Amino acid sequence: MKSSKERKWVLVIFTLMIVLPGILYFSSYRINITIDKSEDVSNAAADTVTNGAPLAPSAKEHFKKGLSFLNKGKLDEALKEFQKSEEISPKTAVVHYWVGMTFFYKKDFEKAIAQFRKVLDLDPKNYHAISMIGKVLSFDKKKLDEATRYLKMALAISPEYADAHSDLARIYAMRGNISQAVAEFAFIFRGEPRYAIYHYELGRLFESMKAPDRAKKEFERALVLNPKMKRAKEALKRMK
Repeated sequence: MKSSKERKWVLVIFTLMIVLPGILYFSSYRINITIDKSEDVSNAAADTVTNGAPLAPSAKEHFKKGLSFLNKGKLDEALKEFQKSEEISPKTAVVHYWVGMTFFYKKDFEKAIAQFRKVLDLDPKNYHAISMIGKVLSFDKKKLDEATRYLKMALAISPEYADAHSDLARIYAMRGNISQAVAEFAFIFRGEPRYAIYHYELGRLFESMKAPDRAKKEFERALVLNPKMKRAKEALKRMK
């Protein structure tokens, strides 16, 4: 059964849908591809370790340097180091993944997808790479069905994977299905202490729907969970 808090939340959403018919999430929402400096990319790398060959010893130092550069937002330097690691250790899926992520941050989406497909050649069930393909495809409104297919494929492998739920929420919102979008966020928030970024994303959704009170609460919640989140701080300043 839903708690009273959840029921109130759903009621707010449906009220907004009635009061603001036809307002789509992406009418004012803009896709921002940034590396949040409050998030340690080096730690994130541990979550994408996959099946396949381990890093060759001589490739490890380049890989570590790549992560360090990426964490500092130095994309060109990071790419060079990851590619050196890739040349030395071509059968290591995680290296291809981070080359792909660097292309993604550089907004070179075609090359990013090519790298994620290399990951899947080595590790067909790597839901990180599958989900990233879905994310990139979702930036093209003509490819939303294909994007949804990839995201659901990732969730079939890892049902708890929050990034895929978040991107599905974004697609539902693009299509005007706000209730389903919020349902995806509600699933994510079962593990709330870990998910400041998703409170921020939900705040952006409410902001685009002209619901500033709800947006402000989500941005504030994000800062409670991660006081260093620069984007949430900027969002609150923007709303004053």
